[in-house]
Amino acid sequence: MDLAGGVAVTRDDAWVVTVGDELLRGEIVDSNKSFLSERLLGLDLEVRRQVTVPDEAELMAEAFREAAERARVVLVSGGLGPTRDDITTEVVARTFGRRLMRDEAALAAIRAFFERFRREMAENNAKQADFPEGAEILPNPNGTAPGFMLEVGGALLFCMPGVPRELYSMMDDQVIPRIAKRLEQAGIVHATLLRTFGLGESTLDRELDDLARDDPQVTLGFRTQFPDNCVRVVVRAKTREDAERRSASVVEEIRRRLGPLVIGEGEAGLEETVGALLIEQKLTLAVAESCTGGLITSRLTDVPGSSAYLLEGMVTYSNEAKVRDLGVPPATLEEQGAVSEPVALQMAVGVRERSGADIGLSVTGIAGPDGGTEEKPVGTVFIGLADASGSIVRRHQLVFDRSRNKQLSSQIALDWVRRRLLGLEIETTAYPRLGQRS
Repeated sequence: MDLAGGVAVTRDDAWVVTVGDELLRGEIVDSNKSFLSERLLGLDLEVRRQVTVPDEAELMAEAFREAAERARVVLVSGGLGPTRDDITTEVVARTFGRRLMRDEAALAAIRAFFERFRREMAENNAKQADFPEGAEILPNPNGTAPGFMLEVGGALLFCMPGVPRELYSMMDDQVIPRIAKRLEQAGIVHATLLRTFGLGESTLDRELDDLARDDPQVTLGFRTQFPDNCVRVVVRAKTREDAERRSASVVEEIRRRLGPLVIGEGEAGLEETVGALLIEQKLTLAVAESCTGGLITSRLTDVPGSSAYLLEGMVTYSNEAKVRDLGVPPATLEEQGAVSEPVALQMAVGVRERSGADIGLSVTGIAGPDGGTEEKPVGTVFIGLADASGSIVRRHQLVFDRSRNKQLSSQIALDWVRRRLLGLEIETTAYPRLGQRS
């Protein structure tokens, strides 16, 4: 069934079209494609084609026309700005035989945006308030370019700005609800995303191999979002109550099978899960980092309100900093080396004592690509944790490149905090497939 309510035809679920010369030249990475495709998966809509076109009217029109003929949903990003090469709106109008109409409310919102920052609006910004006749305007509180939705034959065409911050907000707040409402006309689709950490994608699939396999209304999908692996549960039903009930049953079984390897639900990262637990238990945290170079602290402070529980983050990269700021004995560094169990232990204890936090967390290791030895090869990482119940240090052996070794180290460390707060085991055996690529 067409989402736009036309004659039933066989179409692709969705196409994504991104616009901009800079994308084709490789001047910027086109992350919008992956974002838009991933968001549609939550509605059980598969993107069948991703197309990038330059700021050339003829090629843009060709892409828009073909996408609208072959897909139920067409997501377009880019070309809604005020400059001469921002021509998406004009091309869409011309391609589908619509007049351009100026919307005074949209123009007033654009003027208000400039006034909020005490800036004068340039005259060419006014064209951002022009839309194809019959379009539904999508507000943009984060910028000057409103988006719009247009029904074209059997397709829903959504045009959004190319700036990621503006696009992400508009997609979640404006586009997803409109698509979901159309989907409800033909039945309910309920999607839940579970994030897991500690199992490879293939192992995760094997653990859940028999789950809902004989139920045509339930689909399990798997994807890797390093260092996590995600399970997407999609349930189709005639009513929302039935969809939610069946989804809850499947999710409960997944949680039962995987236990503490499930670290969260939805798009929230582990740093948000840890933050919520710290707030709930009224506890504070301090972090001492070496090989991760502040990555753990950065992730924690990405979460609004983290000042309620994060007291301090220290990057003690040199031996001198470890001695001066954390009280690591010089003799220990000389005898054991900076990447060692006793140093990681003293780092955790030291940052806890000096900050006054309830929990002290530390990481020291060899991220690579060089610096390893036979005894301590590249990827050797020691993590330490100290709190009122005692201290713990464990060694992990990672197998990736420098960037991913740092990312994985930060993830293990945050998961240690999560496990400690939940009263779960902290051992290397808690991550049965850690370090394996599959």
